[in-house]
Amino acid sequence: MARAANVLAESLKVNGVDRVFCVPGESYLAVLDALYDIKEIDVVTSRHEGGGAFMAVADAKMTGRTGVMFASRGPGSSNASIGVHVAQQDAVPLILFVGQVARVDLGRRAFQEVDYKKFFSDFAKYIEEVTDADQLAEVVQRAFQIAQSGTPGPVVISLPEDMLDDETENGCLPPLDVSLPAPRDGQIQDICDRISKAERPVLFAGNQMGSAAGRAALQAVSELWNIPVVVSWRHQDLFDNRHPNFAAHLAFNMPKVFAERLNESDLVVAIGTRLNDVTTQGYTIPTAPKPQQPLVHVYGDGAELGRVFETDLAVEADAVATLQAMAKVNAPSPPPGRAEWISHVHALSAERMEWDNPKADDGVVFGNVVTALAERLDDDAVIVNDAGNFSTWVHRLYPFKPTNMFLGAVAGSMGVGVPFAVAGALRAEEGRQIVTFVGDGGFQMTGNELAVAVERNLPVKIFVSNNGTLGTIRLYQERDYPDRTIATDLRNPDFADLATAYGATGLRINSDADIEPVIEQAMATAGPVVVEVATSLEYIAAYSRLSAIRKAALS
Repeated sequence: MARAANVLAESLKVNGVDRVFCVPGESYLAVLDALYDIKEIDVVTSRHEGGGAFMAVADAKMTGRTGVMFASRGPGSSNASIGVHVAQQDAVPLILFVGQVARVDLGRRAFQEVDYKKFFSDFAKYIEEVTDADQLAEVVQRAFQIAQSGTPGPVVISLPEDMLDDETENGCLPPLDVSLPAPRDGQIQDICDRISKAERPVLFAGNQMGSAAGRAALQAVSELWNIPVVVSWRHQDLFDNRHPNFAAHLAFNMPKVFAERLNESDLVVAIGTRLNDVTTQGYTIPTAPKPQQPLVHVYGDGAELGRVFETDLAVEADAVATLQAMAKVNAPSPPPGRAEWISHVHALSAERMEWDNPKADDGVVFGNVVTALAERLDDDAVIVNDAGNFSTWVHRLYPFKPTNMFLGAVAGSMGVGVPFAVAGALRAEEGRQIVTFVGDGGFQMTGNELAVAVERNLPVKIFVSNNGTLGTIRLYQERDYPDRTIATDLRNPDFADLATAYGATGLRINSDADIEPVIEQAMATAGPVVVEVATSLEYIAAYSRLSAIRKAALS
């Protein structure tokens, strides 16, 4: 016989979990007690459940394994729900274990009681409330399998606090096999035949190629079959952005020329991506529901194939295995116009990565900081990007390589920056650089997780773009309601002094002359560093000037 809480802790260990994130709560005290005896599992205490859930998502992105978060009932689970949403949008395996009221109080609207099956029903893959300790091991086993299967995503397990103290004879169970279907030889030949005949094909690559093997296979196929690559939203690290076959990273608010030029293609091959809203530029490349060109879609979850787009060839298969098989097929010489097509689409990004470091009257152009950092960071640096207009400079100007690790939320959630940096630094090998870009608004949502970075002495370098406004919404206001901005101005703290108060090093970039020496100091300083950048509001985004937006809106 064993206490249910101990069975849960041992089940985590058996499933390869070596780190969990939490905000301690009385509703799962027994689990915390059980984890005390398992030294192989690192328990990280976040300062807010939202930050902890973000950390668990980033941990899953770094490892390719399931992230684990513990939260207490009611308020704790509500706070952590943002991480569940991000895991669903980003296709990341996550298990949120939530403490629950005692079984006798279920359904009574007891203190902090929540019906988790209703609450998480729209964005969790599987939700279970374990009222019988004898079923706990089986539920945990199934939770890991479901989180990792098909399209990976979040699972929520509710744990009534009295159940965790029950004794059970059912010990932890081994992990269940999780594997995606292998492509059939006929499907591989069909894809290759279509590429060989197309004059203007393009390959859309998604997060299922995130492993080292996937990245290598993607480059091999691109070069062997002479096909340009588009990387899906916030997966720029899948393919070398300076490679002549790199076409584009499709993000929010891209110039219309990106969709227009890519729609000149005569074949779209989408592999390992769900072809979400942002990647397809609002379902315009390919065009929904009927693409302008034939569409081949390879994805490991059949439910995603043909769901939004009419598909000429739908292949439910492992994306990496598909690419590896394609790389073994002898490729014929491409049609005469292929080289010109590759140059044509490569120019989309290549021309926009050229930068002349402009000066602004109202602060530092954040792109100047990004380009200066790009010259100093190692090829394997972990780059973390929060959400906001400042991030467009990173997407446009940072030359990502497959050896980089890019941590950003496809869900577009503000506040991921600091928690993602903490989780990334906890996983990174000693000496690997962790650089984070975050806006003044996003930092104030979860910047308190800097305390964890200080506590663990993590080498995170956080660059805060401070333009005194919620930039994305301000841009939309200027575009749609010129001269009627409201609720977007921010009265900010001194971020450098705030960092010092936490025990980190605080630095400032107030002018272009500060960029080089401050970056050098930040990168040479041990432990966590926060660099506040007094950022230009006029240069509000990588493709937009505030005055030009206002002028166009008023004309």
